[in-house]
Amino acid sequence: MEYPESIPVMMLPNTTLFPKTMLPLFIFEPRYCSMLHRSLQSHRLMAISMRKPQTAREVPHKTAGLGMIRAAVKHADGSSHIILQGMSRIRLNKATAYKPFRVHDFDLLETKRRSEKRILSLKQKLVDLISMHLEQDKGMLQKFQSCFPECGAESSGAGDHLPVEEALLKMIQLQEIEHLADLVSCTFISKPQARQLILEEADLESRLTHLIAFLMGEIFCRKRKDPS
Repeated sequence: MEYPESIPVMMLPNTTLFPKTMLPLFIFEPRYCSMLHRSLQSHRLMAISMRKPQTAREVPHKTAGLGMIRAAVKHADGSSHIILQGMSRIRLNKATAYKPFRVHDFDLLETKRRSEKRILSLKQKLVDLISMHLEQDKGMLQKFQSCFPECGAESSGAGDHLPVEEALLKMIQLQEIEHLADLVSCTFISKPQARQLILEEADLESRLTHLIAFLMGEIFCRKRKDPS
């Protein structure tokens, strides 16, 4: 796919867009309604950048997610509901416009891979932690299963989670590790700055190491809240 040289940028607090994940958004600010209209009339692309916290003015994180508008429903009041599909990590460069909305030049960011043996080892740890999360929180199953709709056919009936969990874990094990890490980061990591750190990490081993540490932290916190 050919990308434009510059891209409109939406800055949102506590929001990250990972490649191959879906992000539903409600668009109501006039500047972003204008951005949406312009994007739909051209390349259907926009970037999502987390706004840096505790800054007097709006400052975007330089590492952002490039997304394509897969669905858009406009309402009578001018607002819209949209679904963005993550396409790539990008690096925001020089701003070429600020009004009516930000536009930046950008570079696509490639993931670096070093030791495939080490990556496979980290993937197994990740799969084990996903299994632990699903055991702790059944509500997470439905959210994560939406990323793997093929698993739904394995369910033997309403309320019977085990066949679905087994099918889901098989699907997870078959996933390309880079894609799996992004899906898990989007679904399981609750702290925005942790998700941003994972988004920014170009090296896959380091990205997985961070992700595993954050997942272990989430499990520990949940056990402390619910020791039973």
